[in-house]
Amino acid sequence: MFRSYKNVSARERTQVWNNGFSDYMFPIHMTQEQLDHRLSSLSISQELSKILFVDHQPAGIYLHGEGVFSGEKIAWLGGMAVDSKFRGQQLSVKLLHEFETTAKNRNTEMLYLEAIDGNDRAILIYQKFGFVPLCKVLVLESQEVYPLKTHHEIKKVEMLEEIGIIEDNTTLWQNKSFHGYDCIGIYQDKNLVGYAVVSVKEDCLVFHQLELEEAHTQIKSVLSAFQITYAPQKWIGSNLVADEPTTQSLVINGFSEVLSQHQYSKKI
Repeated sequence: MFRSYKNVSARERTQVWNNGFSDYMFPIHMTQEQLDHRLSSLSISQELSKILFVDHQPAGIYLHGEGVFSGEKIAWLGGMAVDSKFRGQQLSVKLLHEFETTAKNRNTEMLYLEAIDGNDRAILIYQKFGFVPLCKVLVLESQEVYPLKTHHEIKKVEMLEEIGIIEDNTTLWQNKSFHGYDCIGIYQDKNLVGYAVVSVKEDCLVFHQLELEEAHTQIKSVLSAFQITYAPQKWIGSNLVADEPTTQSLVINGFSEVLSQHQYSKKI
């Protein structure tokens, strides 16, 4: 039996999340408050996200985000786990089937998710269910301090559309600007040469999106502009597309790879 996240006690939904990820490749143990914050900060629906009960016990969980971008309705699987005590019963397939069925009933056109490279068990399940890889994305980190001298200017705008940027449907859900991140126009000699979507976490600046016309020649000066404005002690590139020139330029200029994963999609 499936029950909506909002109709399950905080204790039960946190329990199944933590039990399901207890042997995961990276520790993602959460408190009740942290799990609720994940949903609210990433615009994930408490109504559409669900917990699967087996013998009256929470056995599995998935998180469901939904939105319309460029006229297309999409759904994002923001996390899925099965309690280790209930594995071997094809519950992952049941969770995916419920996710897809719910999305279909809501006239969704595309499903998206990410899987960490090396998580072969999950990747096999997703591919058998019809998901296909779209692109490789990287999490990057740096503690570089860039010179306080720049040829570029950065200006905050309310929405990317103000500077003529339309987010692609395939932009990773957690990187989309509608989560309340800062939208930035990047200028050189008063001409728009790029844009960014960033957020600040304590003393860390996170790039959710970063695009430049000529990344290899502009990146150092652009990073200096962000250094002047935000003064970060640490930098993070969050799930940036690996083969994009701007991502490659970050790696060349002091950012190191922390994690790689692939984005997957399925048309329904």
